[in-house]
Amino acid sequence: MSLKVAFQQSNSVSTFYPDEKPVIDVDLRTCPKKDRPRMISMINRLAKSELGRETLQIAAENGYHFNFIRGKNRAFGFADPVSKRIALNPAFSDEKLIGTMCHECRHAGQFVRASDLDEEKWDVKTNLIYMRAMEADAQAYAASACEELHRLGDTGPKQEFYKYYPEIAKGFSEALIKNDGKLGHNLLTDTFKAWYDQLGTKSVYEEGYLLEPMQQELRNIAKGKGSMTFETSISAQKTIAEIAWTKDGNYFRDDPEILNGGKYLDVSEFTMEQMKKFFEFRKEMTGKDDSKALNGIPTRPNTIKPRVPEMKKPPVSQINPIIKKILKNKEMLKKNTLAAKFVKAQKFAAKHAR
Repeated sequence: MSLKVAFQQSNSVSTFYPDEKPVIDVDLRTCPKKDRPRMISMINRLAKSELGRETLQIAAENGYHFNFIRGKNRAFGFADPVSKRIALNPAFSDEKLIGTMCHECRHAGQFVRASDLDEEKWDVKTNLIYMRAMEADAQAYAASACEELHRLGDTGPKQEFYKYYPEIAKGFSEALIKNDGKLGHNLLTDTFKAWYDQLGTKSVYEEGYLLEPMQQELRNIAKGKGSMTFETSISAQKTIAEIAWTKDGNYFRDDPEILNGGKYLDVSEFTMEQMKKFFEFRKEMTGKDDSKALNGIPTRPNTIKPRVPEMKKPPVSQINPIIKKILKNKEMLKKNTLAAKFVKAQKFAAKHAR
């Protein structure tokens, strides 16, 4: 699920104990025996945090298995609701991965509580609101868990969190001051909102959650296999009810309606431009006009160089013969409209006028 990207790596220097047992009964059957001491060490460190233990227990109770990513990969980790897998990148330090583990376990809990994870049916606004809320919530939990560990003397995870996420770390620090250093629902709320100040991060997620799927959809349509419908809408209230859950009740202290505008909903100018192109190409290829899905979504200036290519209609050579025929018929129909005939008649009259 996570699209977090790393730009620097560090090797772990932690000491592991072969006989150490996990304090939470997590599924390690797919984790090679040689890797288990390291995984168990991180599990046990995270479990010392109240929020960390909560996320671990939920993931374990819902059948998630833990292991490490194999091969080169820039992601810190991910949670897969289909295979029930939580995977961490062993190239990074334990201190970094403890926060990541909390983040991904929180995603596992979100997947359990979500009433509808059929993203191919979500409208654009729902995608922005729900996906962003999932990330904001997971980071709020990870930041708070790292703070709990810090107060217990395990300072590394917090230091690494602050190093990799300076913008949300700034928001978290300000929230700590605002809340007199108290952990709890108000701190989680303020940290959740601070996630939306990460302009570069939002742009990366827009590319991963919106633009890349849209590009793939155009390729699918060309093959006669399009599947995105944009028919499902999930309200901000329902999003918060499902995402901001805790065992002590929902932590979100603001009106969920704030997610319907401003920094919570805006997209970069590049993202908006590409989405408009997508709906234009999609209409040409299928006749379906869903451009209204972009109504009410504000834009912000571009802040990072795009990592995805511009939206393009698939080459004719790649288009299914049936779709080609539809496009050809549309073009012929366009040429034979009453207006087109009228213009043609005018040109004919002008050409032969004496």
